Amino acid sequence: MPSLEPITVTILAGGHGSRLGGVDKSALDVNGQPLLERVLDVVAPLAREIVVVANDDRLTADPRLTVIRDPEAHGGVLPALLAALETATSDRMLLIACDMPFLSRPLIEHLVELSTEYDAVVPKVDGFEQVMHAVYRVEPCRAAVRAALEHGRRRMIAFLDDVRTLTVDESDLRPYDPALRSFFNVNTPDDLDLARRLASASQDQ
Repeated sequence: MPSLEPITVTILAGGHGSRLGGVDKSALDVNGQPLLERVLDVVAPLAREIVVVANDDRLTADPRLTVIRDPEAHGGVLPALLAALETATSDRMLLIACDMPFLSRPLIEHLVELSTEYDAVVPKVDGFEQVMHAVYRVEPCRAAVRAALEHGRRRMIAFLDDVRTLTVDESDLRPYDPALRSFFNVNTPDDLDLARRLASASQDQ
């Protein structure tokens, strides 16, 4: 594989973790490591810069990160995506949620490679677009997201029809992540328990 040009990596850490009792999900421990650090281990080597969208200033002292505030803490993901696109200094941006403990660097590299010909490269798993594990070309997506919000369209997928979007099906994802574990999110206490068991089993192998 040819070396990839470093891009902006944006990590969404502004969720409220309501189903986990309102905790900061980025700090949840999985196998002795906070979720945010597990994400950074995978994405940092690909990054020209790392932007974190957060609800508070807890991460601002970390020199690795450019922390921006979620402009609408209860307004869904699309305003946060626009803020990230307006901050990015690269022509492409990888968007990742902070609660994905099993990211695959080969899979992400594959998505970045695919993005050379498209404005958005979005995996589709179990029939759903994985918009928080996707690659976006900054300029066209910024314009499309801004237009969607101005017209009251606030669903995260609202802008995808307005840019050149490649939907990546499971058959093209599994060679890089056979179990598609990259798309596992920690949303509930049961999810957290399962993540810890899976991480522990992987370490023991």
